[in-house]
Amino acid sequence: MPRAITITIGKIELKGEFNDSPAGRAMAAALPIDCRWSRWGDEYYGTTTPLFGTYPGPETDLMEVGDLAYHGANGWFCLFFGPTPASRGTEPRAAVPVQKVGRVAGDWGALKSLGDSIVARIEPA
Repeated sequence: MPRAITITIGKIELKGEFNDSPAGRAMAAALPIDCRWSRWGDEYYGTTTPLFGTYPGPETDLMEVGDLAYHGANGWFCLFFGPTPASRGTEPRAAVPVQKVGRVAGDWGALKSLGDSIVARIEPA
């Protein structure tokens, strides 16, 4: 069952949910989650506290704006909000196949104005 979440980055709030995948359920059960993210095009990615393992499920590199994804091998949690250096057009694209774990909506323009390194907190909505 999807779990409603809020991601807070400074004054920016993104609302959405974790999906019902094994990784999405594990993250929902671990809330709150703190993220230290680096930017790669219009993607933020990085490690979380707590850390997560690997989970079964489909992987893809093709994303949509607002997708949350997880790469178990590196422990990276990702937020896609526009094209990345791997994109072939305007679509967000991950550098490596990742598991989609949820979606959020919010002010993408405000997010695009942030820097190369940010801290985010994910909490139950």
